[in-house]
Amino acid sequence: MPAPPMLALPCEVKSGDIKASFKDGVLEVRMPKTDEAKKQAVSVKID
Repeated sequence: MPAPPMLALPCEVKSGDIKASFKDGVLEVRMPKTDEAKKQAVSVKID
């Protein structure tokens, strides 16, 4: 029996606010960050 799919997240999320939808063959999962995780900003240089 295969294990259920799992995904490691790089930060903490509000587990009570996770929402998912499946439309036209696309699965969209929204996981809002906790307030503490939002403080950890990452700069990305765009060329």
